[in-house]
Formats: sequence, structure tokens, C-alpha cells
Amino acid sequence: MSSDAYQIFSAFDFSRISLSVIILVVAFVLARSCKIFSNRLSRGFPDYRLRIEQVMTTVNFILIVGSIALAIFLLFRSKEAAFAIAGSIGLAFAIGAKDVAASLLSGLIVLFDRSFRVGDRVKFADIYGDVLAIGVRSTRIRTLDDSIVTVPNSQFMNSPVISANAGALDMQVEVELFVSPDSDLALVEQLVRESAIASRSVYLHKPIKVLFKDQIAGNMFYTRILLKAYVIEVNYEKSFESEVTQRCHAAFAQNGIKHPQGVY
Repeated sequence: MSSDAYQIFSAFDFSRISLSVIILVVAFVLARSCKIFSNRLSRGFPDYRLRIEQVMTTVNFILIVGSIALAIFLLFRSKEAAFAIAGSIGLAFAIGAKDVAASLLSGLIVLFDRSFRVGDRVKFADIYGDVLAIGVRSTRIRTLDDSIVTVPNSQFMNSPVISANAGALDMQVEVELFVSPDSDLALVEQLVRESAIASRSVYLHKPIKVLFKDQIAGNMFYTRILLKAYVIEVNYEKSFESEVTQRCHAAFAQNGIKHPQGVY
């Protein structure tokens, strides 16, 4: 055995292995209990669901990282040996497994920089969905088709992430519609606004905007309508969009407002 290997081997106190294992087991049980507790608390206080999930994510992150560090630290005979060898191991780990190390560091940055949080509806590359968990190494996102995508945290450092609600429960939704350019736009605005207000998922504490723009596609000249309204929770985004579209189509038909042919 070389002198370096012997030095590392002799620095460990193997009588404390059981204590380190107990700490890790307790931390794992506490993390699972926090998750169960946060789920129950979110169901009891739905208005604070995102805040509860965000706090519990931070608590679990600190609990896991702290317990692992403590469990490793207890295995050394002295603080000096712990810091010296831990530094050497950390350097070797950073060089040999730089992708994992980058993800660990990125996890800390993502969690505390708060560019996005648990519960946010985000768009990253071609992924669009809700952030379920921000872990030590990766972030889990549930897409709108109910698929779970796991993204290494290091990828968020090099690409932009768009958060639709930025930690809030409500979220702005855009609904795009088209009508003939000769339509009565004042009536169209009234009908679109009424269709939005009639929805049970609309958030009326924030403004509703109806915007118009004339456009040309090929030989077609038409007016584009963009409705901007907020829903009370991100989960209602697509149902609100579908509901408003159906109401507007029915209202346009009843009032003789025509859709330009060939646009859809």
C-alpha cells in the first residue's frame, strides 16, 4: 500500500460507519415525510400550494446535502484530516466527473437564484411543462402530455428558461383568433372579452386585453385577434384556451362575423 493510500485509509474512523448510515437513513425518512406532509398541506391550502412546494424543495435540498456532508465528515478522525482529504477527493471528483459536479453546482444556483421554482410552468428548449422538483443533480418537469422529463441542472446554465408564472399561482394565457378584415372590430372585442369573462378559470383581478393586427398570408388578408387574460392557476391554461375558442366561434356565428378561409 502506498504512503498516500495508507494516509487516507488511516484517517478514517470505521467505528463511526454505523452512525453515518443512521444519519443518512434518518435524512431520507425526513425527506420523504416532508414530501408527504407538503402534499397534504397543499391539498388543505390550495391557494398556497406553490409556496409550500417551493419551501419544501429548499428544505429537502439542504437536508440531503447537509446529511451527506455530515455523514462523510464523521468518518474522519480529525477535522484537519477531514478537510484535507475531502478537498483532495472533491478536486478529483470535479476533474473525473465534471458533468456531475457541474450539475450539483448548477442545482445550488438554480435553487437559490430562483430563475424558476417548483410549480412554475416553464419552457426550456423544446420542453414545456410544470417544474415538479429541483433536485441535487437534476430537475424534473411534467409536460402537458403528462410525460416526465429529467433535465440535468447544468443544462440550465447555458440555455434560457422562460417561466410563464414566475412563482405565482395565476398565469397569463394568450388565445389567438382570426376574422375577416371587414368585421365590426368593436363587436368582436366585446364578444371575445365576454367569452373570457364567462370562464370559471379566468382571474379577474388582472386585466384582460384584446389586441388586433391586420396580416397577409399568401393571397389572404385577415385580422388577427390576440386575447391576453389570466387564469387562476397554471393547470387551466389549455382548458381556458379551448373554452374561449369554442365560445368565440359560437358568438361569431350568431353575430354574422366571418372567419377568413384558408387561414387555419
